[in-house]
Amino acid sequence: MPNDKNAKRFIFISLLYPLPFVVIVFGLIYIYDPFQIFHKPYFREVTFFKDMRKQALGIIKHYKFDSYIIGTSMLENTDPKEATNKLNNDDKWINISLSGSSFNERAVVLDYIFQNQNPKHIIYSLDGSHIVNRLNIRTLDWDFLYDNNLYNDIKLYINSKFMICALQFSDDERCVGNIDDIYQITNWDRGHKKIFGGFDNWIKHKNNNQVNQTLIDIKNGNIKNIEKEDIGDISLQQDYLHKYLIRFFRDYPDTKFSIIIPTYSRLFYRMQNIKRAYSDNSKYFYTWAKSLRYFITQSSSYKNVKVYGFDDLDYADDIANYKDLAHYNKDLNSFQLDAIKNQTNILTPQNIDKYLATVEQKIKSYDITPFIKALENVEIEQIKQ
Repeated sequence: MPNDKNAKRFIFISLLYPLPFVVIVFGLIYIYDPFQIFHKPYFREVTFFKDMRKQALGIIKHYKFDSYIIGTSMLENTDPKEATNKLNNDDKWINISLSGSSFNERAVVLDYIFQNQNPKHIIYSLDGSHIVNRLNIRTLDWDFLYDNNLYNDIKLYINSKFMICALQFSDDERCVGNIDDIYQITNWDRGHKKIFGGFDNWIKHKNNNQVNQTLIDIKNGNIKNIEKEDIGDISLQQDYLHKYLIRFFRDYPDTKFSIIIPTYSRLFYRMQNIKRAYSDNSKYFYTWAKSLRYFITQSSSYKNVKVYGFDDLDYADDIANYKDLAHYNKDLNSFQLDAIKNQTNILTPQNIDKYLATVEQKIKSYDITPFIKALENVEIEQIKQ
């Protein structure tokens, strides 16, 4: 005896059967709609994909949120329920962070939000790795979803995978996603969490691609201290910031923006070939420092913007807080929310020089000897990426 959900499917497909095959397929795709682009799920449980570049549209359109966390992986573990409880119980928060996203990617999503809503509050990560690279402007194959043209959205499903899924009206997680809690979509799984705990744990997981190259670089001596470098023109970084972020501050003064500076580990700044941006880590750090100083000056012109920095704290000194050079544990995400709530750790034109001087000193005085010694008798093989 078929259950009620399957019976509804059978009746619906039976009604479509006399129609031309193409019409049937397109009708099924529209009803099936695994990313919830057109509507919330029909005839199946509500589930979500982790691919937030595509999933965010359905969340923005069909669920009642008015405040958004939109960062990279640095904000993925920020709990939207915790944000609601700490910041304002009247605001309805959701995390739609796009892992590894460049600023131009997030600008596509932000433009859509502001064109269709009046959000109260945005939490955004100001990732130094993207700003220093400054030309990290990715070619997109999904931005058509956010152009407010409903008719071209169907392109997402015109492929063998989703057409077969729709014809079968499959509940398989490969077809409809496997996350059933909208508040947990961006949370890291155990594969990420197992590497936290200290450098010994990194060594234990030396064949994991999150730490493998770093361990090899340390063992091979690809590590040095930063030395003061006079960074010249940063007009490309300035243009990048204005085009993809600062314009939102100007154009939407009624929306609060809380900008989070991700706190990379001290070891991050001691490694050469940082994010493949520069072979000289001194150039990387001082380009970032100059760009951040510029951003703080510019953002201070807008009353709806506050920038929060945590690199001057001791947190980044403890490698146990990191699963690789840059990615910190979720306790820091909670601390970031506390800072927004309590209005602490705010960077301004008046304190940015002292802040950067403290960070610089902490990087220079960071003792890497224990890491080198710990790897003396450890054999590490390069793993295939």
